[in-house]
Amino acid sequence: MLDIDHSPQQRTEELWRTYSAALVQFATVLVGPTDANDVVVEAFLRASAVVVSGSVDAPKPYLYRAVVNQAKDWQRARERRWRRDLTAVGPSHAMAPDTYVDVRRAIANLSLGQRTVIYFAYWEDLTEREIALALSVSPGTVRRHLVRAKAHLRKALP
Repeated sequence: MLDIDHSPQQRTEELWRTYSAALVQFATVLVGPTDANDVVVEAFLRASAVVVSGSVDAPKPYLYRAVVNQAKDWQRARERRWRRDLTAVGPSHAMAPDTYVDVRRAIANLSLGQRTVIYFAYWEDLTEREIALALSVSPGTVRRHLVRAKAHLRKALP
């Protein structure tokens, strides 16, 4: 837990040392290795002031949720850029999506919510209830994402 006797800067540094590696690993699943660090840094910058102020009882779930939100923002921005670039190139240059057979590509095709629950279920070995608490969603939402993700992966992988 964060020591309240330290300065805000020291508490922020301690928070970063404690959670950054796990957050980067999580973000790598959500957005890939190229952008994971950027997503975590942005999320941490937004969330750390709230956590350090002491208004958050459990910093780990709060930081994970901040990474999810930042990944969503990143994904929306990426899709906007992609659509803008595709429009600039014109429809004759648009390519049909490839069929992905490897696990990384199949997971990359999942929605952000599905990738999130797959990460927590299989990499962090959390139960549906624990995932729901970490993400501040209902267990039914977690179950729905898991079922849909598994169905997608069964179709995408031989």
